[in-house]
Amino acid sequence: MEILVNLVISLLIVGMTYALASEGLWGAALMFFDVLFAGLIAFNFYEPLAKVIADNVPFIAGFADSVCMLGLFTLATFLLRLATDSLAPTMVRFPTPLFHLGRWFFGLACSVLTVAIILLAFDASPIHKKVFGVIDYKTEVPFGLGIEREWLAFFQYSTGQVFVTHAPGTRDPFEQYGDAKVFDPRAEWLLLHEEARPIGEGSILNDAAGGAAPAGAPAPAPGAGAQGGNANPGDPVVVGPAVGGGVVLPQ
Repeated sequence: MEILVNLVISLLIVGMTYALASEGLWGAALMFFDVLFAGLIAFNFYEPLAKVIADNVPFIAGFADSVCMLGLFTLATFLLRLATDSLAPTMVRFPTPLFHLGRWFFGLACSVLTVAIILLAFDASPIHKKVFGVIDYKTEVPFGLGIEREWLAFFQYSTGQVFVTHAPGTRDPFEQYGDAKVFDPRAEWLLLHEEARPIGEGSILNDAAGGAAPAGAPAPAPGAGAQGGNANPGDPVVVGPAVGGGVVLPQ
């Protein structure tokens, strides 16, 4: 089943890449940047918007995160595409080798980015803890590439280094971004959303980490699993008090 899911995701990426590459280097590059900034907009604003919807429209509260994420992403992509088509309506000519290399590069990059955001929308939905019966917080799809993780890491970096909002008096727990208001500072987005999905048995925060540490508990050595030195690489590690019990997936 896991191979089938990986194949479907890969075929989706390939199909989108082919479609985007047909627009040429200029069109594919514009679409890539449209999708990139649409993703940044969506992840900046989907949580507060989802909270408003959940508080006021209870019957769709469970789907608020995924609906807001995809809704903002789709709307922003459409508006940015409309803007770029209006500002740059004609195709720019490039040398033939650069044209072909660039259109496939930007087509592939745009496709991977789009699929990663779609998968994260599934992660934020009230479905089974294993998305499609396969994908959990340890799964790196497709075929070990981990495109979801790469987008989350990029967005975290963008909030810490590029589009920075400083919050005096607070500190990044890993002291990488100083007092920046960083997205998902403990890298626990995938863990928390899998824990929140209602279908499926067991609590991954307790079962995988051997029980969340109480507030103020000392952190284990880097790389050590929550159940001691025999834990498998990639298992959650308790790093102290935090949202969701202070559990973080080591990088």
